[in-house]
Amino acid sequence: MYKRSMAVAAGIFALALIGLGVNLRDDSIDLDQAVVGRAVTHIPDPITARETTRGPVIGFTDIANTFGWQGIPYARAPVGELRWRAPRPADRWQAPLLALRAPKPCMQAWSFLAGESGTNGDIVGREDCLYLNIWAPQNPSLSQLPVMLWIHGGGNNQGSSRFYQGQKLAADQQIIFVSVNYRLGHLGNFSHRSIRNGASNPEDASGNYGLLDIIAALRWIQTNIAVFGGDPGNVTVFGESAGGRNVFGLMASPLAKGLFHRAISQSGSSRSETLASAENFYDDRQPGWPFSANELLAELLIKENIATDRAEAMDDLNIMSDPSIAALLYAQPAESLIAASLVNAQNPDKIHIPQLLRDGHVLPEQPFAELFADPTLYNAVPLIIGSNRDEERAFMASDPRFVRTYLGTIPSIRNNKDYQRYANYYNWRWHGLGGSEMARLMQGGSEKNQVYSYRFDWDESPSNWIVDLPELVGAGHGIEISFVFDDYIGAMRLPFFYGEESLEGRKALSSVIMDYWGQFAHNGSPGKSRDGQEWLPWSPNGSNTMILDSPAGGGWRMEAFNPSIEEMIQQIEDDTQFDNQRQRCQLFVESFFISYQSADFWDVERYNNLAGGGCSQYSPYLFMDSY
Repeated sequence: MYKRSMAVAAGIFALALIGLGVNLRDDSIDLDQAVVGRAVTHIPDPITARETTRGPVIGFTDIANTFGWQGIPYARAPVGELRWRAPRPADRWQAPLLALRAPKPCMQAWSFLAGESGTNGDIVGREDCLYLNIWAPQNPSLSQLPVMLWIHGGGNNQGSSRFYQGQKLAADQQIIFVSVNYRLGHLGNFSHRSIRNGASNPEDASGNYGLLDIIAALRWIQTNIAVFGGDPGNVTVFGESAGGRNVFGLMASPLAKGLFHRAISQSGSSRSETLASAENFYDDRQPGWPFSANELLAELLIKENIATDRAEAMDDLNIMSDPSIAALLYAQPAESLIAASLVNAQNPDKIHIPQLLRDGHVLPEQPFAELFADPTLYNAVPLIIGSNRDEERAFMASDPRFVRTYLGTIPSIRNNKDYQRYANYYNWRWHGLGGSEMARLMQGGSEKNQVYSYRFDWDESPSNWIVDLPELVGAGHGIEISFVFDDYIGAMRLPFFYGEESLEGRKALSSVIMDYWGQFAHNGSPGKSRDGQEWLPWSPNGSNTMILDSPAGGGWRMEAFNPSIEEMIQQIEDDTQFDNQRQRCQLFVESFFISYQSADFWDVERYNNLAGGGCSQYSPYLFMDSY
C-alpha cells in the first residue's frame, strides 16, 4: 500500500494522546517542538569556523558535547532552468555562512512528516532546498571519524532532514553525522520525453533527480568532510523506508561507486521502475502508473484550460512538440505541479510517484533482483538490512478496511482474526521482499559484501481501555528510528507513544542499537553488544537474524528468521479464509505487483493460475484504487 505516511504518524500520535489522557491544552507540552520540529536558530560559536571548498561556515555548540552546522548548501538551488536537471555545485561565498538553523524541507504537500506547520491541502517547503546538516563530537577519539549520512523517509514524496537530530549518535558512537534534504515527488522523480530530449547530458535526462541529489551530497562529503573531522574513506549511508529504498538505489548506481563504504537499510525497499511505468498513461498498451508524467501533464492541460477533459488532453499531448511540453512544465510554479499530482488522489498520502527509474545511466536497466545477484554489477559493500516485526500495522491502523473509528479518532479493529491474518501476510512481504530475499541474493557475493539481518520487535507502547497500541500498531513502521537516535521527542515525533514504564527498557535497547550501528560504521561489522551478544552475518540456515527487543521482550538475540516468498505464495494459495477468489487475487497483486517493496517477484503465470480458480479475469490494475 503506497502509503499514508502522514496519516500513520499523525494517527499514532493522536492515538497515543488519547490513550494517555493527555490534555492538548496543557501549556507544559511543547507541541510545536514535539510535532513540527526544532527549527530554532542557534548561537554562532567561533570555535566551529570551518573552510569548505565553496566558502567558510560557522556553526554552534550543541548538546551532548557536540558541534553542529545546519543548512549548508551542497548544490545550487534547482530552480528555473535547473529544475529537472542534475544538481550543480553550490555557488561560492566569501563571508562566513552562519549554519545555525535547520533548512526548509523540499517542496511537498503538507503532511506530518514535512516538519512544517500546515493543514491538509497546503503546499509547504521550497524548491531551493539542497542543504545538509552536520553534527560532530567536540572531543573526537580519532583525528578522522567515520561518517554516517542519514537519508530521511516519506515515500520520496514527503519528509525532511530537520526531524533527525544527530547529536547523541555522533557523541555516543564517535562518528560524524550528516543528514540531507533531497528533491521529492515529481520534482525529484520525473521522466518524460520533453525533458529527456532537451537534456545536454545523461544525468540531466535520467529523471532520478532526488537520487542524484543524494549522490551530490556524497561527493560534497568526499571533498569537505575532513575539515569537520570526518574520514571520507569511511562513509556509511543509512536511511529508513524511502530512505532505505534510496540506500538500495545508491548501491545500484554506478555514479555512486566509491562514494560510500557501508550501508544500512531500515524497512527499505528494492523496488525500481521502468521508464514506461514512469511516463505512460495508466491505460496505454504498455501501462504507466496512475501518477505518471503523462497523467500529470494531462491534469496541467486541464488546469490551464488547454483541454476540457483527460481524453482531449491525451490527444493534445500526442501532437504537442517536446519544446512546447517542456515550456508548459517549466512555466508552472512548483506548487501547481504538486497540486496537479494530487487531483486524482483519494488520499494524498497514497500517491506513488514512480521513482528509482531504470534509465540505463544513473541506474542500470536491470531490475534490482537481477542486479544484486552479481556483486560485480553493483556497489557491493557491507550491509545491515532489516525491518520491524509489525511494519504494516502502522498503516492498517488507519485503513477503514480493517479499523473503524468512533468520534473520528478512537479506533476499533473490525475483525481481530482478519487483522492478524492480513498483518501476517503484509509483514511477511516486508521481511521477505525487503529483507531475506535481498540477503539471499547478496549472500553469495564477495566477502566485502557481508550482510547482517535484523528484526525490530519492541511493542511496549501504552495500552488502556480506550486504545491498545501494542495490538493496533505493535512494532510498526518507523518506530525503531527513535531508538537509533535515542530521541523520543524528535525522530518520528511520537513523544506520547512511549510511557514512563517503558523508559528503562527503551534506554537499554537504544544503547544496544546505537552500539551496533556505530561499530558497523567504524568496522564494517556490528560486532558484539556490551553484554557480549555477537551479531552474526546472515546465512540461509541457523540463527541468521538479530532480534532487537527490550529485556522485557526477550532482549537482543540471534534467531533463525528466513521468510520465503515461495512459502508466502503457497500460503496464499492454501488459505481457505478468503470470502472469494477476488480477495485472494487482490492480496497477490498487493504483494507482488503494486507492492512498495518490490515488483521483481511478480509472476503473471502464477497469478493467472493461482489456486482457487486463477486470476486471469482480474487485471492487476483493477486493484490500483485500493492503494
